[in-house]
Amino acid sequence: MVLARRFGYLDPIPLLATAIGAAVRDMEYIQTHPTVVPKKGILIAEGMRGAGAILVNHNGERFIDELQTRDVVSEAILSQEGKTAFLIFDQAIRDESKLVEEEAQKNSLVSGATLDELAQKIGVPADKLKDTISKYNSYVQSGKDPDCGRTKLAKKIETAPFYAVEVTPAIHHTMGGLVINTKAQVLGQDNKPIPGLYAAGEVTGGVHGANRLGGNALTDIIVFGRIAGEEAAAFAKAK
Repeated sequence: MVLARRFGYLDPIPLLATAIGAAVRDMEYIQTHPTVVPKKGILIAEGMRGAGAILVNHNGERFIDELQTRDVVSEAILSQEGKTAFLIFDQAIRDESKLVEEEAQKNSLVSGATLDELAQKIGVPADKLKDTISKYNSYVQSGKDPDCGRTKLAKKIETAPFYAVEVTPAIHHTMGGLVINTKAQVLGQDNKPIPGLYAAGEVTGGVHGANRLGGNALTDIIVFGRIAGEEAAAFAKAK
């Protein structure tokens, strides 16, 4: 039997294996995604920030390099007032990235014809927000961000209308799972392979350590999925 999983959100699959003595590891670790719409569970992928969106707090100020790792950005947001922040972008960024259309359809976007209007709608000081955007645009122009150290400055935020989405971190992935070896065999409590049981992908634990990257996860499932399939086929033929 091969147990495989692309995503590992609080996955029940390991229970099938632990019921017959399989070992697990890293069950105490989780990964949060920093930009999730509160109470709606809508995840806004990193691509939005990569396209040029920035994060501001309830005072209208940036507080983090938006392209830092998920754990760093999550911790930074949780340290802000209300434990939320606003993802700010303009029409040009929205046109370039279609990642926000789901949010638009579910009425998660707040829009303003001007930054003053947007600030009023989301309850942040207009002068602070306008100053933040002005400084950020100058950093895009110069290619240097002295405030937060962002090195990939995609584009200015200057094309009306302007948009905001309130975001907060949420559990995105559970790092733990079944213990496997290099043959994708599931190991038991005695650290020996359980005959005929193989696992691959995010049902397993230990492959990514305490923090996972999406690209690594794809490699994980492809590489160990192939190994698991080959090993399971060989086991079946031997029987």
